[in-house]
This record gives sequence, C-alpha cells and structure tokens, in this order.
Amino acid sequence: MPLSPAPRRLPKRVALPRAGKSQGRIVWEQFRKHHIALVGLVVLALMYIVAAFAGFLSPYGMNEYRRSPVSAFMPPTTVHWIEPETGRLTRPFVYAYTSERDPVTRQRVYVEDTDGPRFPIEFLVRRPSQPYSILGIWRSDLRLFGVQEPARIHLWGTNSLGKDLFSRVLYGGQVSLTIGVLAVWVSLILGLTFGVMAGFYGGLIDDFFMRLVEVLDAIPGLFLLIVLATLLKDPRNPLAQLFGLQMTSAQTFLMVVMVLGLVGWGGLARTIRSLVLSLREMDYAQAAKALGASEARVMFRHLLPGTASYVMVVLTLAIPGFILAEVGLSFLGLGPSELDSASWGLLLRDATARGVSIQFVPWLLIPGIPIFLAVLCWNLVGDGLRDAFDPKKRR
Repeated sequence: MPLSPAPRRLPKRVALPRAGKSQGRIVWEQFRKHHIALVGLVVLALMYIVAAFAGFLSPYGMNEYRRSPVSAFMPPTTVHWIEPETGRLTRPFVYAYTSERDPVTRQRVYVEDTDGPRFPIEFLVRRPSQPYSILGIWRSDLRLFGVQEPARIHLWGTNSLGKDLFSRVLYGGQVSLTIGVLAVWVSLILGLTFGVMAGFYGGLIDDFFMRLVEVLDAIPGLFLLIVLATLLKDPRNPLAQLFGLQMTSAQTFLMVVMVLGLVGWGGLARTIRSLVLSLREMDYAQAAKALGASEARVMFRHLLPGTASYVMVVLTLAIPGFILAEVGLSFLGLGPSELDSASWGLLLRDATARGVSIQFVPWLLIPGIPIFLAVLCWNLVGDGLRDAFDPKKRR
C-alpha cells in the first residue's frame, strides 16, 4: 500500500522590523497628549474658519447701518422661542424696538414692541444689496440668518453709528488674525535665511548680518509703527503720495505691520546662527559636503531642518505679539478706519470713546473676548509644541 506523502511544512513567518517614525509623526503624537494645547488648536481653527466665512455667518454687512437716530447703542436683541399665549416652543422670532428717554438718567432706552407684529428669524436669506466675498474668490449675497424690515436682529447690540457689533466682530477677525500670521512669516523667512547664511559662511558675511541685527534691535518697534502709521495717514506727506492715496486703511495698516516684520527678524536670525554654527560641524553635514552637495543644499536641506523645533515654537509664540500690536495701534487710532474696515482693536476703542458710559453699553467690551481667546490659544499651542519637540518631556 503506497505511503501518503508527508505533510508539507510551512516556513516560519519572519517578523519584519518596524519602520521608524518620522520626526513629524513623533511630534504630532506627543502634541496630541497635550490636551490643553490641542483644545487651543481646535479653538484657533474654528476662529479662522469663522473669520473666513464672516460674510455668510453675519446678518449684516461690515459697514451697514440704518440711518436712524434710534439705532445707536441698541442692546442685544432678545430672541424668543416660546409663544406667550400657549407657552409652547415655536420658530424663533423677534420684535421691533422702540426708543424713549429715561427721565432720570437721560439715557436712551430701547423697549420691545410686544403689541406689534412678530418677525420670525429666516435662514439662508438673500441680500443683494450687501454682497461679500469668501477668501477673495467666491462672491455671494447669501446670509445664514436675518429678519425682515423694519425689525433688526443684533445679537451683540450696535455701536455709536448703529452698526451691528456681531457682524463687525466676525469681519474684524479677518484683519486681526491674518495680520499676525503674515507679519510673523515675513520675519521668519528673513530670520531663517540670514541666520543660516551667517552661521554657515562666517567671516565677513557673519559680521555684516550681526551688525545689521544690532542696528535693527536699536530701533523701537512700537515707536516706528506709530511714526509710519502717522505719516502714511497724512495725504500731504510725500511718503503717502509715494505709495498712493487710494490705499485703504486696512492696506496701509497691513503695510505698517509688514514693516514691523521686516525689522523684527533680528532675534530669530541671531539664534539660528548659533544653532547652525554647531550643526555645520556634525557628521552628516560634513558627509554632505564630501559627497559634493552644493552649499545651498547643505544649508537648506541638511542644516535648516535641525532648527525646526526652535522655529515652530517661535512661530506660534510670536503671532500673539503681532495681534496685540494691532490691537494697541487700533486702540490708539492708528489702525484701520471706521469707514472702510474693522478690527478687534478698533471695535474695542468704541468702549472708551468720549461720551460713552460703559455701564449703560457693556456689550461694547465683547470684542475683548476674541482677543483674549486668540492670544491665549496661540500661547497654549506654542507651549504644546515646545513640549512635543523636547525629548526630555516626551511621554
């Protein structure tokens, strides 16, 4: 009887070595463990999304107001969800407001006209008279919500000109949040380029850049911004005529902050230079030179990535400084104009205007909330990145 063939042995499965994690993946895994920094990143992402879609989310245009004396300093509109007669939930609605003078304080008091008609809040309404653009690309007149005239919906009240504060805060984020990022990138690009060149070449190039940094550090940034903003806002000044009198206030202020970025790269360049001085003596840098790599490739492909941890922390911690610089200059009246732009600092200045008593119009302090949140969240993200890049603090 033929013997059955012996069962075939399967080869043992060999465990393949795991591929090493990249630096970016390690940093992201460590950053996710920093829960407070992760919350700050989410809040910042939401703030930038809201600012980008401010035209859609706001019920009114940035400078839209009703030409009526009873529209100034209106309190936040009360949104009703319950029918007074039956006590049941219903579609949200508002009443029109009437104005009268308080006989004691002589302040204007707004009262709901509950005897008048109800105005339901409508969603996805068209307003052809107030078009807007999203990211400067898409134009539309579609608004998320609104009410029919003569009623008005002001979730956060109005300012002295009767402009909707909720809409202006959303639009103001486009200026305040964007200026910080752009100015930091100007400073970052210049600081990285000149710092790497100074540390790599040394000698006369190093001396030139370091002396230039010392000159720039001697210039007070806030004083320079105030002088430039004053000169550029004066149409009789030759400097303003050189750049053109047709520039809007937002463009002028953006250029002023860019100038601050141009003179603010010195500290970053000095630190990058010291890092490159030590990195250029490493084995991988010497090997790249021996293999015939060009100087530009050695600087920007091999040495510059070694400064990534420091650069990322500086990037996130410097943005709040530029946001506060915008707030400070706008508060002093050197930022965007009330007529054609909006920023958080400009809105906050309304609370300290002459003749304004904040105890009667406390909603004018609302723009300080997004300023506080933006600065706090950027600092939290910077702390989280600093811990993620530090090998001693990894968990």
